[in-house]
Amino acid sequence: MSALIGLVIVGSPAQAASCTALGATSDDGSSVTCVTYPTSDDARLIDLTVHSAAMNANEIVRILLPTGYDPQADRTWPTLYLLHGAGSGTSGHVDWTTNTDVESQTAGHGVIVVMPDGGNVGYYSDWIADPQKWETFHLVELRQLLERNYHAGPDRAIAGLSMGGFGAVSYAARHPDDFKAVASYSGALHPYADYPTIRTQVWSAGKDVRTLWGDPTTTSGAATWQQHDPYYLADKLTGIPIYVSSGDGTRGPNDPDPGSTNTEAIVNSESQAFTQKLNDAYVAAHPGATGDPLLTTHFYSPGVHIWSYWTQELHASLPLLFSAIGA
Repeated sequence: MSALIGLVIVGSPAQAASCTALGATSDDGSSVTCVTYPTSDDARLIDLTVHSAAMNANEIVRILLPTGYDPQADRTWPTLYLLHGAGSGTSGHVDWTTNTDVESQTAGHGVIVVMPDGGNVGYYSDWIADPQKWETFHLVELRQLLERNYHAGPDRAIAGLSMGGFGAVSYAARHPDDFKAVASYSGALHPYADYPTIRTQVWSAGKDVRTLWGDPTTTSGAATWQQHDPYYLADKLTGIPIYVSSGDGTRGPNDPDPGSTNTEAIVNSESQAFTQKLNDAYVAAHPGATGDPLLTTHFYSPGVHIWSYWTQELHASLPLLFSAIGA
């Protein structure tokens, strides 16, 4: 299979340290240093070890190649980025394939599915006073590496859950030319409104929230929080299809007790506030309209902060995401 990828391939991620950089690099010198097959069941599934100059570290990215992928073909493939939630440690890149049927759901589609690690509580940002530079890693370095080594094209969609839902919508709003569709499942779409929750999450990971976006209780810190907060960026998203969903925090009859009903209630409130702001922004720009016609919402009850609901929402939103990028 080495001819298929054009990069060195080894048996497991544990061997990555023995690998060397191969293939085209990004503009800042970041490179793919290893390609591994985590399972023998699906040749589409690979893990890339990327040495990120921005992060000054090796980061893992899980990829599902398109069905029928041919590295020699004179064509490009659209990409779908899937972002994980908080609390995944250093293995967030495996969350989507471990907890959902994304492999079978994307089989037969001409799309590269990109599932990067985003840190335990990295919040998909270049931190202002910390070495974490996730935004640069994902949207500059990784994008260039995929384009130069895997024929990734300009048509991209992005989706995520919880912290990853925030990341997907914030990335799409902050980089409006990069993505043609976005989906959020139980996403933190108005984090400034509930900054104590983010502060607690970051503190639990041994970090100071002020090193993320600054002190939210100060004028300068609040401005930086708002520059990342999807609620304040809604007017940047009125031109692309967007899917937003969350539960109300009540348990269904078959739900386990996840201890996270409060989390779902919080993100539900934030998601509804964001979608109202998005509709308001569209109406302001299009007098006489009743709301953004490209917005699809699914606010459901019951629904708590667990994978069974996010899997259903992935299924529901994939046609919208695929259609936008021609997958």
